[in-house]
Amino acid sequence: MFLESIKNFFTHDKDIEVDPRWVALKKRLKQAHSIVDLGCGNNPVAGAVVGVDFYIDPKERHAGTGPVIDTAQFKQRGVEFIHTRIDGPLPFKDKQFDFAYSHHVFEHLDDPQTACRDMMRIARAGAIITPAFFAEHIFGRPYHRWLIMERGNRLLFFRKRDFEQTPFGLPPKFDKNKNSWVMDDNTNPFDMLLNDEGWYKGQEGQMPKLSKILQKHWHAHSPLLEIVFIWDNEFEWKIFDDVEK
Repeated sequence: MFLESIKNFFTHDKDIEVDPRWVALKKRLKQAHSIVDLGCGNNPVAGAVVGVDFYIDPKERHAGTGPVIDTAQFKQRGVEFIHTRIDGPLPFKDKQFDFAYSHHVFEHLDDPQTACRDMMRIARAGAIITPAFFAEHIFGRPYHRWLIMERGNRLLFFRKRDFEQTPFGLPPKFDKNKNSWVMDDNTNPFDMLLNDEGWYKGQEGQMPKLSKILQKHWHAHSPLLEIVFIWDNEFEWKIFDDVEK
């Protein structure tokens, strides 16, 4: 997932005003009686009755360093786990759920069109959260396949070109032997400035103003960095897949 952390609704900085879309999403999740989390990883959203994920191992989560999905933990939480991809036919009835939730997953998909169509089929409403254009460029992950925009009730998917993959360097790398995050000449400086999970503590101080602005937008779920697309009944999408490399 994008920067692979589940951010808290309340931030550490009381001066940060959380974006209204994120506030609205939290409210919708509390109101929903049945939630399906599409691309749940190891942490299905609170209130989910079903979690769906294709990657049991952390191949495309936590920069490849996270834990393997523990299906036994799902049972303890009363959540059914379904091991399947979300961009294929989902094994659910029409309108089976009140709300379908997908957090930083659609940018990974091979076939977002099928995912959009089936998400609407199985739920009455939902939310798709993805990196915004700006975030995808500065924090680019090599396993993300799409640049995504929203306009009104429509999502636009643009196939990423080679030069858009990791223009500022590679994601954080974790050294299991040293039990720490490591830097080299290819480390993305924007990850260093954001320092989201204490990856590079102290390095953000090299450019404190930019670091503070970046962190503020991140914790606020600013539309500059994150799309929070909430839909009811149905939504539109368009795929732009015929791009030159």
